[in-house]
Amino acid sequence: MKIGRLTGLLVALGFVGFVVYSLLQTEPVKVLHPQLQHSGDGTFLSGAVENTGSAEESVSLEIRYYDAGGHQVGTDTLKLDHLGNGATRDFSGPIRQLPADATYSIYLNHGRNPYGN
Repeated sequence: MKIGRLTGLLVALGFVGFVVYSLLQTEPVKVLHPQLQHSGDGTFLSGAVENTGSAEESVSLEIRYYDAGGHQVGTDTLKLDHLGNGATRDFSGPIRQLPADATYSIYLNHGRNPYGN
């Protein structure tokens, strides 16, 4: 019976170690200061991205816009190629007609992984 408990403890410790390791691995590209900007023609999202990794990165910013009820009212994709390590680059999305109370989410897409997903 003690061997079963020891095995369970080792599995649990291994899982905790994996979770801690995964949490410490940070996203190499970070979105900085995103904000919705308003102009006479409409609304657009602006901000910057920073590559904190050690290699050049190419990412797509997938931006989704929502109304006050949480319903998606628009989407944009911005492709940012050749972002050098340590580099920061400004971005701005296209002007859109959005509700005054619109919110947004940003998803960083690095493309397919080596497994084709």
